[in-house]
Amino acid sequence: MKSLSFLFLFLLLSVGATAQRIAVLGALDQEIAILLDSLKEKEEVQYGGLTFYTGNLKGQEVVIGKSGVGKVNAAYSTAILLDHFSPKQLIFTGVAGGLHPESLPGDVVIGTKLIQTDFGQIDSVGFKISPFRKLSGGRYDDLYIHSDPELVQQAEAAAKRVTFIPISNRAPRVFSGVIATADVFVSNQATAEKLYTDYEALATEMEGAAVAHLCRTLGIPFIVLRSCSDNANQVARVSFNQFVRPAAINSAGIVLQLLSAMN
Repeated sequence: MKSLSFLFLFLLLSVGATAQRIAVLGALDQEIAILLDSLKEKEEVQYGGLTFYTGNLKGQEVVIGKSGVGKVNAAYSTAILLDHFSPKQLIFTGVAGGLHPESLPGDVVIGTKLIQTDFGQIDSVGFKISPFRKLSGGRYDDLYIHSDPELVQQAEAAAKRVTFIPISNRAPRVFSGVIATADVFVSNQATAEKLYTDYEALATEMEGAAVAHLCRTLGIPFIVLRSCSDNANQVARVSFNQFVRPAAINSAGIVLQLLSAMN
């Protein structure tokens, strides 16, 4: 009986310890590389065909993973991570196309809310965006999914302590606002301008809203952090290839400062 009681207590403590982890995801190897380089007591585990890394990062117990590109990959990776690690918070980090008229590669966008811009219907008039669907059926009232307000405040404070890599001909700027998600790499000036005008989106990427949808559904506080590798215009692919690494480092820099301040 004592041995069974001890085993039960051990399992409870193990689950409690796991639940205290902070999850960090990025879509690409470059987006999590600097975080893995800084990870102490690193252990590698695999679930569902995915590789995750646990350890201590800036004084916090974390689990880090690569989600893969696109909404389906991001949703699958997030679901596997949440199921196996039960993190208390989730941070998504990486690069994006900048949409603000004054944005330049290297700038940072702290996502206060996320929107899925390719979910809706096409009728005789054209495409009309729709809110997310609930797993139980029906639609949410709001087109946007809001990041955790406390994490947003902490990220904005953390960004002030980061020495960003200057990619353009000025020091990187930090924006806070809407991030647009779609299964499309935007490299068209008219489309970029429309995303900014229609949704006030400051960045466009391919994973954030999918991750946000799962976190909202399961009650996990989250935030999406992005650094601009390009301006989502006609030279976006060239800019992305040139600037993906330093932009990813800028975004990861906020993650490191954010975790450090949680001690």
